[in-house]
Amino acid sequence: MGVRVGAFALAFVAMSCANKHTVAPEPARLQINTTPPNASVYIDGHYFGRATVLSQEPKALAPGAHLMTVQAEDHFPHDMELELPRGLTTITVELRPIPP
Repeated sequence: MGVRVGAFALAFVAMSCANKHTVAPEPARLQINTTPPNASVYIDGHYFGRATVLSQEPKALAPGAHLMTVQAEDHFPHDMELELPRGLTTITVELRPIPP
């Protein structure tokens, strides 16, 4: 049984060393600028952050298709389908005010 444990340990160490040199794929990063600047941003139905923060600190996402909703008080919401590549994507959204 000692040989099996030793072989397993050696294989585990070899895999760990190999992974240290593997480069992780770059995520998609989303930077959002909105009018009004305090709009809330939702990605795939989940709260993603305030546009005031996301305009300064882009947030990482998995590359690919996403649904983005931007909404702010007294403004019509805005929905967008996104196809995000790896790297930084900057989006600007101007929400339309709801008439009085």
